[in-house]
Formats: sequence, C-alpha cells, structure tokens
Amino acid sequence: MQRLWLKITGSYLILSITFILVLWFFISSIIQNTYTDMTKEHLIENAQLVSEVITLGGLDEDRETLDEWTSHFDEEITLRYTIIAKDGTVIADTESDIETMDNHLNRPEIDAVLVRNQEIGESVRLSDTHDMSMMYIAIPFKADGEIIGAVRTSVSTKSIDNAISAIWTTLSAILFIILLVSVISAALLSYNITKPINRVINVTKRLQNKDYSARINSDYSGEIGNLNTSVNALAASLQSHVNEIEESEKQLNSILSNLVSGVVLIDDKGKVALTNQATERFLSKHTSKIYQREYNYVFGPLGIDHLIETVIEDNVSRHDEAHLYFPEERILDVHIAPYYSQGWQQRGAIIVLHDITDIRRLEKMRSEFVANVSHELKTPITSVKGFAETLLSGDVPDEATAKQFLQIIYDDSERLNRLITDLLELSKIEKQAMPLEITKVDMKTVIKNSTRTISKFAHDKNITLHLPEDSSPVYVEADKDRLGQIVLNLVANAVNYTSDNGHIYIDVEERSSKVVLNVRDTGMGIPEESLDRLFERFYRVDKARSRHSGGTGLGLAIVKHLVESHEGEIYVKSTEGVGSTFTVELPKTQE
Repeated sequence: MQRLWLKITGSYLILSITFILVLWFFISSIIQNTYTDMTKEHLIENAQLVSEVITLGGLDEDRETLDEWTSHFDEEITLRYTIIAKDGTVIADTESDIETMDNHLNRPEIDAVLVRNQEIGESVRLSDTHDMSMMYIAIPFKADGEIIGAVRTSVSTKSIDNAISAIWTTLSAILFIILLVSVISAALLSYNITKPINRVINVTKRLQNKDYSARINSDYSGEIGNLNTSVNALAASLQSHVNEIEESEKQLNSILSNLVSGVVLIDDKGKVALTNQATERFLSKHTSKIYQREYNYVFGPLGIDHLIETVIEDNVSRHDEAHLYFPEERILDVHIAPYYSQGWQQRGAIIVLHDITDIRRLEKMRSEFVANVSHELKTPITSVKGFAETLLSGDVPDEATAKQFLQIIYDDSERLNRLITDLLELSKIEKQAMPLEITKVDMKTVIKNSTRTISKFAHDKNITLHLPEDSSPVYVEADKDRLGQIVLNLVANAVNYTSDNGHIYIDVEERSSKVVLNVRDTGMGIPEESLDRLFERFYRVDKARSRHSGGTGLGLAIVKHLVESHEGEIYVKSTEGVGSTFTVELPKTQE
C-alpha cells in the first residue's frame, strides 16, 4: 500500500510540475512581451515628448541650447536620448560626447524614419558607443511639415532583463509555493485514500492466512464504507463456508476412520489421493507408504492393478476378490468404480475393500456343518435301517441275534436323539432363545450336583474325580442350570478322553472380580494343531473314539456359547500323552 501512496503522490507531483512549468513559461512569456511592449511604449512616449519640446521650443535651430538642455536628462531619468540631424549627424546625446560619435544614418531605427520615412523606427542591437545591447526607438521631428531630424530614445536591455528576472524570481517563488501546497495536498489525499484500503488489504491477508475472524472495524462513508461492508460480509460468508467445510471434513474423516471397509481414491495421475485406516490395516502399510504413491506400487501385491487400469481407461466399474497372505491370510472383496468431478469429467477411480474373510470362513463352516450333520445322521440312520430291514426279512436265525439287532437299533436311536437334542440346544443358545435366569449360586454346590450324573461312567472306567474342598462357598451370579451344563459337559468330555485308572481334577479359584473353574484330566491330550478348532461344532480330535463313546461333537461348542453368554471366557491347554486343562473364567456379577 506504501507503493500506491507513493505512486499517487508521485503522479500528482509530476502532473503538478508539468502544469506549473507550462504555466511558468506561458506567464513568463506574457510578462516578458508585456514588459518589453511597455518599455517600448515608454520609449516612444518619451521620444515624442522630446520631439514636441524641440519643435515647439525651436531648439532645432539653437543647438547649443539643445545640447545643454539634453545634458540635464541624465540626472533625472535612466533613458538615453539622442538627437540626430536629417543627414545622420548626432547633434545631442545624454550619455556620450557627440564629437566622438559617428554618423547614425545607417542605424536601423534612424534609417527607418529618416530614409524610409516611417513613423517609428525600432531595433534591439549592440550599441557601438557603449558596447552593450540596447533597445532603440526613433521618431522623426518636423519643422513646417518637413522632417528635420530624429529623436531616439534607448534603454539597456540589461535593465529589461533585470526587471524580467525579478518578475521571474517572484513568479517562481509563487509557483513553488503552489507546487509545495499541491504536493502536500496530494500526499494527504493519497494517504486518506490508501489508509482504509490498507486496512482492507490487511484483513484480506489475514483471511488468506486462514484467520477468518478478521474484520474491518473503522467507519467510513461513501464508496470506502461500502467496500468495508462488502469485505466484512465476504469474510463472514467465507468463515461460515469454511466452518461448514471443516465440519464436513471432520464428518468425512470420522466416517472414513470408523469404516470397517477400506476406501481409496485414485486421482487422474494414477496416485492415491485419499485412504483410511481400514485400508492401512488390510494392506499392512502405513499411510506414508500409501498416500501419493502409484496405484501399481500399492495394489500390485493384491493383483488388482490391471482392474484399476481398466476402470480408468474404459470408464467402467469392476468387481473381484483379492487374497492377501501376509501378515495373515485375508480375502478382500474389491469394488472399483470411476470417479467424476463437476461436469462428469473423469478424474480417477474409487476403490472399496471389504474384508470377507470371516464370511468365507463362516460359509466354509456352514458347508462343513451341513456335511457333518449329514454324516452324523446318516451313520445311525443307515444302521437302524439296515438292522430293521434284516429283522423284517425274517432272516434272523435266533432270538439272541434278533435281540442284539434290536439293542443296536435302540442305541443308534438314542444317539440320534442326543444329536438332535444337542443341535436344538445349540441353536437355541446361538439365537438367545433361552434367556438366562441369573441368580447368586455356589459354584462348589453346582460342581458337586453336576458330577453326580457322570460319576457312574467315571466309576465304570475306574477314573477318580477330585472335587473342590467344602471349606467355604464360592458365589457367582449365573444361570444355575446353564452353569451345571457347562460343568457337566467339561467333566463328561474329560471322562470320555481319559483312559482307565485315570484322574480328573476339578477346582474353583475365587479372584477379585471373577471366578475361575479348572477341569484337568490325565487323558491322551490334544494335538497343538487341533486346539484352535476344538470348540467348532462336530470337530473331533479322535473321531473314531468319540463316536464309539457316544459323543455328538457338539458338547464343547455348547460350552463355549454358554460361557460367552455369561460374559466369560474359556481356554484350553493340553500336552499329548499327559492330559488337558480347560479353564473357564466367569465374572462374579452380571451387568
């Protein structure tokens, strides 16, 4: 803004100087011409006056008197008077000795009046007598109507120049004062103009630096006031829009950050312009290794870079699945679509990544579950059907064999009943169709009551059950029947997989906020590769032995769901040939 102030002041200064110079030359020319004309008129008047005196006084005939009379002019006036006879002889002069003066007939002003008979002769030239520039005016004087001589008046041009110089000095001083006043006025005017503009610029700079609270607080009238009002309105509107944009950006960032699906925006240069945390998690790469990187580098390991290229070049959508194997195996559902800007101009592509690993695993589990259920049902059904057909055909040789067949049919039907009962039970638990009846129960009492059912089977295998001591009760908030079902299934599983003469240890530990149940056996143990799948439905470590023992393969799955319904957790530790330990942690209180 200082430059604008200087420009305005400088421009006004140049304009003022130009105007004053033109005015100065114009006025000085007029004054010089006017003063010269006035001097000329003054010389003419004095010449005419002297001419009349000479004519009226008859001094033309009495040259001595004329010379004496003219000798007194030098004391009173600054003009030089010269009387010249018709033949050019100087008969009187106020400043020089006429004896030393030559004939003046050849002088321009004398030649004009005496030779060419003009009324006035004038010239400005160098004086031969005084060796200086002089202005000469000559007029004739007459006697009886005839020209008898000429009167010449003259003055030094130096006096004219001095007078004009004095006038120029005064004029210059006046014009300088005018120029000074003009410049000061221009400076004040430009300052008053640029000061409010400077405030506007300061506000706009603050707005440029994202300080949207900047406002102009000065009151001005006219156009400056309207400008201030417009800038303030613009700043308020800009602040409102920026707040809306920031709020929208926060919402977008919040949405993108909390999306379980990965979102990636590819710009028209083929670089990643936007991503979210889910994408980082899927690709196991930090944002710095994704943002502003070529899509070939980012998505090359997924094998979808050719799909992105197709979307960008052909302006079509694409869908596919991609597999990742590091750091863990993942299956991603990939949707790629063109990205458009205003005017439907294609600017790149949008990629959406869905993690469908769990879905595929569940689909696999469902497929396996159907296969397992079919297999589990088919075996007893085939057995029942086969023995029933044998009995119906009458090919049974004796009653003992028939009774044996009927016993097999009964046992398989019991197995079918247990399988269907467990499936229904598991289905109800998963659907939460059986709400828990939470009460305060003694864990040791539940263990004692539940193990009575399984004690006969343990006794038949000569397995010793070691129950918790009855020293003090351990209370927990739980569904008594479901808690007993957890204990029963864990102990029954231990009995089934523990060899004869083995031991099963059941103990309860009370902690600050939870109760821990441990069921440890000395059975055959579980291979390490089977521990992660142990709680899956129909999964068996030793399928032949489990099926022979009458197990359905659903007991541990039921236990896991019942524990989780109580907001608890279940763990298993096992060593092959040594035994297994199942640990159940339940909170003391249910919220």
